[in-house]
Amino acid sequence: MIIDIHAHAAGDYSTVDSIKNMASKYNVEKIVLCTSPKNMQNLKEPPSMPFKQKPDSIYMMNRMNRMAYNHFFKDNGDGNRFVWNLKNQLPEVVIQFLWVNPLDTGHMNNLENNIRTYQPKGIKLHQAWSPFKIDGVEFKNLVDIASFNKLPIFIHLYSKKEVLKLVHFIRGNPNAVFIIGHMTGTDIFSESGVNLKNVYFDTSSSKRIQSSDIKQAIDIFGYEHIVFGTDTPYASIDEQIERIEQLKLSDNIKEHIYSLNAKRILALD
Repeated sequence: MIIDIHAHAAGDYSTVDSIKNMASKYNVEKIVLCTSPKNMQNLKEPPSMPFKQKPDSIYMMNRMNRMAYNHFFKDNGDGNRFVWNLKNQLPEVVIQFLWVNPLDTGHMNNLENNIRTYQPKGIKLHQAWSPFKIDGVEFKNLVDIASFNKLPIFIHLYSKKEVLKLVHFIRGNPNAVFIIGHMTGTDIFSESGVNLKNVYFDTSSSKRIQSSDIKQAIDIFGYEHIVFGTDTPYASIDEQIERIEQLKLSDNIKEHIYSLNAKRILALD
């Protein structure tokens, strides 16, 4: 069984029927779902980039994504409520992560109330969409609230500079739990010397991450710190599974990456 720890309520995960179909087709036990950008539900996998991508390509892509988000995406209502409605209809499959912009006073003023209302299993932050800084007071306030409520933070990091800031932040806040989207900055984390006991790395990406990158992360951080995600609809679930299968890992290691690590992080029975 698979727990997809990184997905958006769009495309194949935008309706009750499509979620059921995906769960059945790919043997997905649970889907950790957050809103798509500005609650757009008709998103599709993006076209291939006209250059060979590397793990560090995400920093350039972040700049492109921020421009698109600010200038081309239209607001489509409350994405957190949309995900909550899907969860209520499929409570056995959908797990909600609350999408938060730390710079939005509305989000922050209502954060604790929204945690009580939506009962999320985690918080989702995206620096390409929300230009908060890791060393900003807004981020620290959010982490304090998340930690108090025992919620992990899934974060999409924007730049190498922000990765370095997060390393410094973790050093001073070792009890906060972070899931790093797209394995961003693994080279920086591996060289930091910081205790990463509460840090996990999500395997999802489009063409940027290869099986060899996942294997390297397993060797450096341990398979207990790698979690499977698809970033649906931005990447193909078939491709994400194939990357893991190509590694010829033991059944025990695959089970941890596909589901057991996520169950531990999310405190699932």
